[in-house]
Amino acid sequence: MRLIIPIEFYRHGGVERVIISLIREFSTKIDKIIIVLSSNQIKYFQSLLPESEVIVYETFSLDNNSIEAKFHGFYNKLFSLSNKFKLTKISEKLSKFERQYLLESRLNQLIQKYQATHCLYVLTNNLTPPRLYIPLGMISHDVFWHFSPLSYTDNYIRKYDDNLLQWLKTVNIVFTVSEQTRQNILSLFPQFEYKIKTILNASNFYLNNCVSEKNNQIYFYFPSSFGIYKDQLTLLKAGIKLAQKGLNFKIVLTGKETDSFIQGKLSLSQQFSTQEYRQYLTECQQVYQENKAIIEQYFLGLGYGSEESVETWYHHSDCVVIPSQYEGFGLALSEAIVRGLPVICSDLEVFEEQVDLYKGSDRVTFFETGNVDSLANNMEQFILNPKPKLSPPEIEQRFSHWTWKQVAESYLELFK
Repeated sequence: MRLIIPIEFYRHGGVERVIISLIREFSTKIDKIIIVLSSNQIKYFQSLLPESEVIVYETFSLDNNSIEAKFHGFYNKLFSLSNKFKLTKISEKLSKFERQYLLESRLNQLIQKYQATHCLYVLTNNLTPPRLYIPLGMISHDVFWHFSPLSYTDNYIRKYDDNLLQWLKTVNIVFTVSEQTRQNILSLFPQFEYKIKTILNASNFYLNNCVSEKNNQIYFYFPSSFGIYKDQLTLLKAGIKLAQKGLNFKIVLTGKETDSFIQGKLSLSQQFSTQEYRQYLTECQQVYQENKAIIEQYFLGLGYGSEESVETWYHHSDCVVIPSQYEGFGLALSEAIVRGLPVICSDLEVFEEQVDLYKGSDRVTFFETGNVDSLANNMEQFILNPKPKLSPPEIEQRFSHWTWKQVAESYLELFK
């Protein structure tokens, strides 16, 4: 198999870890991987992926001497004329058509150049599916615009629905990262059941060689970007309750904006247009103002961190806490389980899927989503009676049946 992976955009964090983990494993199992990126992203991806003759990097720019590039030059003249005569609607249509033409032309050039046999899109939101001469697949990570705890406008929802429908009509296969995500899509577009397959994400055990200086203080850890989906606010409130009881612990947060969250300096994100998010932000700031001293003593917000720093905190922590209100998958749970860490998490169906997959019910404690008292009680019980971490041999024995190796093999088998 020769697989082309266009990455028109990507996100730091969990989705990026999924992309990198899949490509690493693909590179050990197939003949060639062609990763298509913007030129300023190539070095970054090269730093994350192993050096390999299998992996090649290409940009979205057309070969200068190609017929497509010459047609692009003619197209630019039409576009300039439409702008000159202020034909706004025509200019917009030409611009949209041109972007899609350039993308499809470039991908088909690369398919020919490398004799690629399959194409996989790892992120598709707001992108137009390309028309290619080889099988096309997509990964769907979530259906947030319908099932997250935010009320988006009808126009916003319609835009995302139309885009998803366009992809469902075009691709040969859809990979969902959880059965819950698959069911969410089918509730909207049941006619595509035959082409939607679930492959749960995984995590490989990572043995950090850092020596941890332990004392009687319990470290809780939540690696995730700040947001209403992730619900750091419920964790903040639960931590304040525990601090008021004089318990000895610290809560460590890594991920985008978690440093600002702990300092009470939050800014509006892409979710700002929803009333729920604005209210959530106001409540975060109010809780910070009323409990500043406690938060500074018991919480550590580190902001976005490298993969190495995330792993270091997994190693130093006693328990991973995941208070999310919504997840398409929730990678932190799998990562915690296969690192031998006990987990306290909200009772989302996607989390229950992972616990069933790893047969880890003895390692995971569920609390009612959004319930501060329930979370605080479970954390208090852990502080008073902590569960030990599992040793590497125990982890290998219990959880090696589902790693990124098995995930990648499942993708390739279905793709073939």
